[in-house]
Amino acid sequence: MIGSLRRRLTGLYALLSALVLAVALGAGAALEIRTLQRADGQSLLTAAQAVAGQVGKGTLSDHWLEEQEQASGCLFYLEDNGVPLAHVERTGAADLLTERAMEQCAALQPGQSQVFSYKTQEGKTYRCAALALVSANLRQSPRLLLALRSAAGLHWQIGWTVAKYAVLWVGGVILLTAAGALLARIALKPTEAALRQQNEFVAAASHELRSPLTVIGSSLQAAEEDPERRDRLLAVARAETARMQRLTEELLFLAGQDAQILRLRPQMLEPDTLLLEVWEAWQAPVRESGRTLTADLPEEPLPPVQADPQRLEQLFGILLHNALDYTPKGGQIRLAVKAQERTVCFSVRDQGPGVPDTDKQRIFRRFARGESSRTGKEHFGLGLSIAHQIAVLHGGKLWVKDAPDKGAEFCLELPAQH
Repeated sequence: MIGSLRRRLTGLYALLSALVLAVALGAGAALEIRTLQRADGQSLLTAAQAVAGQVGKGTLSDHWLEEQEQASGCLFYLEDNGVPLAHVERTGAADLLTERAMEQCAALQPGQSQVFSYKTQEGKTYRCAALALVSANLRQSPRLLLALRSAAGLHWQIGWTVAKYAVLWVGGVILLTAAGALLARIALKPTEAALRQQNEFVAAASHELRSPLTVIGSSLQAAEEDPERRDRLLAVARAETARMQRLTEELLFLAGQDAQILRLRPQMLEPDTLLLEVWEAWQAPVRESGRTLTADLPEEPLPPVQADPQRLEQLFGILLHNALDYTPKGGQIRLAVKAQERTVCFSVRDQGPGVPDTDKQRIFRRFARGESSRTGKEHFGLGLSIAHQIAVLHGGKLWVKDAPDKGAEFCLELPAQH
């Protein structure tokens, strides 16, 4: 799916790049071709005007005309009383003219000039710069002065220009397509990661839900076949139902977080009061489990925090459940809070086996379990992920470190309201 989307985006980018480059380079090529045509026509007209100036002086020799023709790369056509000069007959310039070209030149008024292209009888294209010279006798028609040049050189320049811009277009399309492919890959990386995470999430959730459903189904079937064990089997089914309900609630929380529909109800809370309430609520269940729960409060007053009390209770419940699972009987769980420069730091310390350094980041991912808890079916690998999301929602952070003596210490840091 991602590969197909990447190819489509790259193709669309290549198409748009080709169109934009075609318009831009086409305009550039047209401008350069027009400049070449103007320069070619202007060079012909300049050569014709040089001859016209010499005609006005009355000193025009064949040798001088030959020099001008070699310098400008053209042939001159000049009439005297309607008769072409002998030089014109010798160079063959008269043979290059057609009736249509002469008609176009004859339409010029005295003093006018024109540059145009025409084809000879052999099909060759020539460029012509025509001047209508003013006769000394106003009753006579104007004398024609033509400068003729083959358009082959101009056509070669135009062809080279077109080829140059075509190469630029092809190269530009290739480079921009490669850049588009790279940009598409970079742009789709978050989508690819999100899709992969979603697929992993669905696969892991399906796996976790399959286990309690299998146990419930087999327990109910066994209860029907063995009435003597019905009560115990029904108790197993109820326990698995409660386990599946808890998993469903955790999945709904994470789905709500992904959809960004979870809303906090923050209020100003006193950190020491919050910690004491958590300690009082968990004192009895911790004592019944054969462990002890202590709370360490600083003597100096703590700055308040702005937080949702229900979400923080949920977070501390996850951390305390985790501590109970790993602290051996007779062990101690410690709650603490202290003020830092701009934050208030809560901590939950257990006396379990601790968390390996390789797992300290991974255990906050969804469906991730530490090495020592892989076999415990009560752990879905969602609790710490939910706790981490709650901390992020409050603008804080949650991490784990090694306890000073033994075990793990989970630290929650929230912004202080000074």
